[in-house]
Amino acid sequence: MPSSIHGLRIAMIREDGTHPDMTTADVSWRDLRVLRLPATGALPGAAVAIERDGVTWIEQVFAAVDGSPICRFLISGDGRRVLSDSLPDLHRNDRDNLFVEPVMRTILSRMGLVSFHAAALVKQGAAVLIMGRKGAGKSSLAGALYQIGWQPLADDLVRMIDRDGYWHAAAGGTVPRVNADTARALGFDPGALLTRWSIPGVAGNKFLLPAGVFGPPPSEVPIRAVLLLDTRDPALESPRCDRAKGADALRGLIANLTPDPLAFAALPSREAMRVVGGLLRQAAVYRFGLPDRLDALGAAAAAVDACLAREGAPIAA
Repeated sequence: MPSSIHGLRIAMIREDGTHPDMTTADVSWRDLRVLRLPATGALPGAAVAIERDGVTWIEQVFAAVDGSPICRFLISGDGRRVLSDSLPDLHRNDRDNLFVEPVMRTILSRMGLVSFHAAALVKQGAAVLIMGRKGAGKSSLAGALYQIGWQPLADDLVRMIDRDGYWHAAAGGTVPRVNADTARALGFDPGALLTRWSIPGVAGNKFLLPAGVFGPPPSEVPIRAVLLLDTRDPALESPRCDRAKGADALRGLIANLTPDPLAFAALPSREAMRVVGGLLRQAAVYRFGLPDRLDALGAAAAAVDACLAREGAPIAA
């Protein structure tokens, strides 16, 4: 796992309890291999506040296919310390994937850092965010943009960073992940691709597209535009890209803020609304419609490029 993710410096603590960069780390993480984990009544991955030695921690337990616990994370109340216990047969990549997304959502929330449920890609030094409900086609469109030269920056979780009043997207999980049908539509053989999870039979397991020729992603990139994906429309013949304005753009951004995992129904924080307001001022926000056909992905990616070029979406403040 990289030493920096979502703009935070991560120190993986050694077995002897030390790490050379502990003094400069934003988050310290200690993982122990254990022979068994106790069953809990919580849903797999759900964040639950617990008391341990008089201190409040947030617990997230993840399960194997048969429902038995396979890894448990404890996140401190301020998000700066993480303890995890994992079974020996849990692959290290699977453990790291759990940390990079579902656990990092909790960490960012506890630290008061704003993020979106979105994908982020980079071209010509600026980022576009793709937002939408599950099944709207975020991963499919991100994969299609990747095919025409957009570099992946983050997948599914995008942290916002303020640089002199201009909002940047931080690098996160950078490998595009798609289902088997989308991989085939983009010209890849799923049998030749790695999967996100190494555990056989995991529901919703996706295929990782090749790393490509981009090299390491930048640590953060100014945001140029936001695409709000509508529900896929079987009647739509070609991709649709319309500028979203006013209350429509505002609602679309708020709907895709990462919620507090301990209070999903809570109203957005003041900092979250500051981010939303900043994005409305600096970035072009679009409503994007995808036809409900995988053979339209190439046209959809081309439509994104054409839409941004036609309306002159801003690249800098």
